[in-house]
Amino acid sequence: MDDKEFFIETLKDELPRFERVLKAVPAEKFDWRPHEKNRSAKELIYDIFGTEVTMFEIFLKTGKLDFTQIQPLKYKNVDNVIKTLKGAFENTIEIANKMDEDEWNSNASMMNGEKIEWETTKGKMAWSVLLDLIHHRGQLSVYIRPMGGKVPQIYGPSGDSQSQ
Repeated sequence: MDDKEFFIETLKDELPRFERVLKAVPAEKFDWRPHEKNRSAKELIYDIFGTEVTMFEIFLKTGKLDFTQIQPLKYKNVDNVIKTLKGAFENTIEIANKMDEDEWNSNASMMNGEKIEWETTKGKMAWSVLLDLIHHRGQLSVYIRPMGGKVPQIYGPSGDSQSQ
């Protein structure tokens, strides 16, 4: 299995984990944050999961990702975020499947306006965005129990899922 195929399989494999964590967040506590410097659960859910997943299509198609051009999406609830997440993952899989190895390994730039923040390949950028999403999912999973929710199984049973 090459890098692109492994990325696609990993994306498929991670989706249910994202769904379980997002669904476990108590809706009535969306404004909760562990510290004033931390993002709230709502900010993590809507800004990170709802917007960052749409970045895959941009840089996989164009080779450029300019943060000044990313428009935050608006959501009514977690189900809308999950729908966007599923759609973005499916779209990313479709785009990646159509890419040959040369295109997967072609140049990509992450920018903030005219300033280049990072240059790498489209494939490495795809992995980086996925790993960042997984990182933020981990942050969110730590919020769930103090918010009064039950932490779902992610890679194995959680302290809460074993008692369910």
